[in-house]
Amino acid sequence: MVEAAAAGATPSAVLHTSAFGASDAGSRALLRRLRAAGAPVREVTDEVMAVVCDTVHPQGIIAVVPVPEGALATPEGTAALILILDAVADPGNAGTLIRVAASVGASVIATTATTDLWAPKVLRAGAGAHFNVPVRSRVSWEALPGLMPPATRIIATDSQAPVTFWDEDLTGPVAIVVSNEAHGATEVARRAAHRAVRIPQGGGDSLNAGVAGAIVLYEAIRQRVRAGHGLPAGLEVSWT
Repeated sequence: MVEAAAAGATPSAVLHTSAFGASDAGSRALLRRLRAAGAPVREVTDEVMAVVCDTVHPQGIIAVVPVPEGALATPEGTAALILILDAVADPGNAGTLIRVAASVGASVIATTATTDLWAPKVLRAGAGAHFNVPVRSRVSWEALPGLMPPATRIIATDSQAPVTFWDEDLTGPVAIVVSNEAHGATEVARRAAHRAVRIPQGGGDSLNAGVAGAIVLYEAIRQRVRAGHGLPAGLEVSWT
């Protein structure tokens, strides 16, 4: 996570234990890069690391970095693909969804009712993906249209929708809404959506939010590959 964050901005402080600095070549190389970038790097005791970290078993390095909240850019030649987190409460699901978004080149917007995307548990679940994809947290539904490209269609996932996500055209600019794990889409999300789609299920009440978001985002990519549309640079797609 520190490595991913430092790739976008120079940390204002880096603390590490002696064990981390001596653990392997990769750790030593990371510390050299941080120092070369001008980051203040300081070795601390295990006791100090235990105080500043909120994990039971710290990995031995921690950094202070600015929160990157820039514009939700859409690469030239590609249709916008945005993931909207609608009142997603579980930090693990939120972090997983950010990892999925990074893997398909999607931007992420979290509504005000969603857990804080920069909370420690969400960051750990994201495993560094926060710094590889445009992320906007705590956005109201009223402000949301102003962040998206014109003509972006909002597609809500709803277990009661009459059509499946397979039958929806996801090749154009779309924003996929993944909602609360227990209660489904909020009323404001239902009103804002241009279309609702369901993920067919053989049983059970609902899918895990992280799984549901991954299924629909990858379907959007599959459709775009099939249609011959451009994809973000660096996105490796080997299926059609």
